[in-house]
Amino acid sequence: LCNEQGLDPISLGSTIGAAIDLYESGAITQEDTSGVALEFGNTETFVAMVEATARGEGFGKELGQGSKRLCEKYGRPELSMTVKGQEFPAYDPRAIQGMGLTYATSNRGACHLRSYTVSSEVLGLPEKTDPLVTDGKAGLVKAFQDLTAGVDSSGTCIFTTFALSGDDIAPMVDASCEGDWSVERFVEVGERIWNMERQYNIAAGFTGADDTLPERLLKDAAKTGPAKGHVNRLDEMLPEYYELRGWDTSGVPTAETLNRLGL
Repeated sequence: LCNEQGLDPISLGSTIGAAIDLYESGAITQEDTSGVALEFGNTETFVAMVEATARGEGFGKELGQGSKRLCEKYGRPELSMTVKGQEFPAYDPRAIQGMGLTYATSNRGACHLRSYTVSSEVLGLPEKTDPLVTDGKAGLVKAFQDLTAGVDSSGTCIFTTFALSGDDIAPMVDASCEGDWSVERFVEVGERIWNMERQYNIAAGFTGADDTLPERLLKDAAKTGPAKGHVNRLDEMLPEYYELRGWDTSGVPTAETLNRLGL
């Protein structure tokens, strides 16, 4: 339904979830929701909210602004599950530590398609890492981010990397582009892209303070599932990530890093 209406199902789904949190907390009432009682599990309500959002009618017009603006308007900004204004996809960063760092540092906000560490932390590709452990996750996230940026720029679907590694994709690029495209060069292109995007964000006013997660994910432990009792331990990963990136302690690429990458 979202696709038919030209709506992002991830962002709208998260925004509807935030609206339900607002409703259950008493921050909004049926007077605000065009008479609709919001509750989790009511699929008929979800469909009605999607249609209202697509038409820009009633409460749907507010949902169309995204969860950040919605929650700020009603005085509960902490209920918006966003990073840099972008809503979260399906993966809870309390259960998958690397994805927490991915969300926090992604140049376009909470996005799973900029470093899909689920591949390693859950699916075991190319090798299995413990999703509840933070050790080694800074390097894992950086590696996934750089490779993903290269893959995206090659015109290849990121999900082909479940089967194809950089060692497979670099020769394909080499076959279609002039030059010696080794896997090292391919990954370096991805690293250059990542730092260029970072520089753009800094120019737009983003700082290291934006490399964070919603407070509830850092303080409120998961209540069920394999991650029961866990929070995301971003503070154990972020400083090492900055160091591996060649950025200073506030998340700004150093002159040495920019020069190395030709930026």
